[in-house]
Amino acid sequence: MKEYTLSTSQQTFLLEGIGKMCRAFWGPDSNQCEEMLRTAAYLRPFEEIEAVANYEPPDVLSQLRAVIGNFAAADALFCHLEEAYVRLFINARGGVAAPLYESCHVSENAMLMGQPAMMMKKRLESEGLSLTGHSNDPPDHLSVELEYLYFLLSKGWPDADPAFVDKAVSYASEILPWINTFRQRIICERQSPFYPLAASLLCDLLRLIASTPPNPK
Repeated sequence: MKEYTLSTSQQTFLLEGIGKMCRAFWGPDSNQCEEMLRTAAYLRPFEEIEAVANYEPPDVLSQLRAVIGNFAAADALFCHLEEAYVRLFINARGGVAAPLYESCHVSENAMLMGQPAMMMKKRLESEGLSLTGHSNDPPDHLSVELEYLYFLLSKGWPDADPAFVDKAVSYASEILPWINTFRQRIICERQSPFYPLAASLLCDLLRLIASTPPNPK
């Protein structure tokens, strides 16, 4: 994997992009949908790092722009995304396409609260973090893991703290395989392509973080 030394501005945009992906996979809300309709501003962080992110598919941002552009009002976009979110991730006849929990993708029986959940709980506790606001979700929810990654990067990059940066790089490498599996399970979704496109974008952001050179010892 090619290594990248990111500029301060690229770090800022990449951190903002992780925040947007975290929010997206918590599920839609009206404020988020209002923000999405301002596509130039919503997609700007991803555009600013496009030269180093090597997006796949290469036109992922154009596709996202087109998907969002199908809606003139936030409430219509919200209803569309809510239906897709529930159907893909929460509840669907015959089973959901892709649960939002790491344990469901790495254990043979796809059971909740497996080893990844226990490990994530320990990580959060070690940093003095909690699941306040999302206490009913297992700690290996995709967005919880992204919040943890965001925490590490937000401590590492602005403060130039190599220990937190190294933790973030290592953690991005660790979670990328299961999130790529998650992406593969929804990649054929055509009725509502927002989430497959967002998952592809997220994997590219994680690869970029994982390719950050380690700090010298």
